[in-house]
Amino acid sequence: MHYVMVPEVFYQVQPLLFYQRKNEMFNLLKDVDSNEFWEGAKQNKLFIQKSTKSKKYFFYSRSFSGVEADEPFEWVESTGKGTIYSFTISHIPGGSEYYINKTPYVIGVILLEEGVRLMSNIVDCDHSSVEIGKKVKVVFKRLNNEIVLPCFTIV
Repeated sequence: MHYVMVPEVFYQVQPLLFYQRKNEMFNLLKDVDSNEFWEGAKQNKLFIQKSTKSKKYFFYSRSFSGVEADEPFEWVESTGKGTIYSFTISHIPGGSEYYINKTPYVIGVILLEEGVRLMSNIVDCDHSSVEIGKKVKVVFKRLNNEIVLPCFTIV
């Protein structure tokens, strides 16, 4: 099922979609909490965090597990396998000039085998083949020397 953004709504959210300058989005990706994630992506590895106490995985990258403030965690490599939890096909380029000539593109929420969900692009497939529940695996798209994006493709 696809949802269409009517023009009245588009013009309300358009300033949010196009507020960033060229490549600004990608300059903001790294911070203290996510550095390991982005360094791993440069090596074509998908890293997520895992509590060393409860053994639960979590994602988005953060400086504490979210269960207990002092609960220790470690970075571990994900299998990179998962299923499509939800998705949308964007016909409006947003965020950065990187997306200007990429429309339409698929944005998906991926449920990894480890049990965490992350949002990413679903690439290298026919958009009509994208369905909730389909198996996917991570692939890495190099934007430049500093930025490698983990994306997913259907298996």
